[in-house]
Amino acid sequence: MEQICREIRVRGDLTLLQDARFFPMTQDSVLLADFAAPRLHGRGLDLGAGQGFLTVLTALRATGAAFEGLELLPGAAALAEENCRRAGLCVPVTAGDLRELPAHFKGRFDFCLCNPPYYEARRGKTAKTGTLAAARATGAGIGQVCRAAALALKDRGRLFVCFPAGRLAALARALSEHALELKILRFVREREGAGASLLLAEAVKQGGEGLSVLPDLILRDGAGNHTEEYRRIYGE
Repeated sequence: MEQICREIRVRGDLTLLQDARFFPMTQDSVLLADFAAPRLHGRGLDLGAGQGFLTVLTALRATGAAFEGLELLPGAAALAEENCRRAGLCVPVTAGDLRELPAHFKGRFDFCLCNPPYYEARRGKTAKTGTLAAARATGAGIGQVCRAAALALKDRGRLFVCFPAGRLAALARALSEHALELKILRFVREREGAGASLLLAEAVKQGGEGLSVLPDLILRDGAGNHTEEYRRIYGE
């Protein structure tokens, strides 16, 4: 199929390709990359790598770590590799289903990243385009993401994930069912005093009890302007 691509600017002069048939770049990936990168070392796997945006944004910050990707849609996987090349990164992206994790991925990774689907397959808003609709209907839910991460990680390996704040209980339950213990949590709010829209989380395989809740990430001040932290994350 013909690609329907346009260039998008993501950091400084770096431009990546975004194909309209696949899931687009979102703010969630930008925030998750900034949250995870300072604590990354060793080898990591982006579960559901999409077009490679989360991988690129994280790898550019975590220069001491090595990355691989796993993506359900072959066209998106190929584009993810191309976007990594555009960023000067050599990242292999395997076309495959995280629900059937390739054997050579099991127990290999020090960390996993995931910007997962927010609703289980066949629930929530339906995608309009054919490729997106197919992925939306068959995509993995948060329990399957946690299972894949638990299989891919070494003991004490870490999963970094973003998820709707209102579904914290579902995330915590899925993590616990797969021996992943929530260790660090940060809520994202549009403004001070507003309800949290997103959470950023780190979980550790066989990690034991103990949770740190970081100060909230506030995106706009009382005047509606982007906060200093938001500007730092986006390099403004």
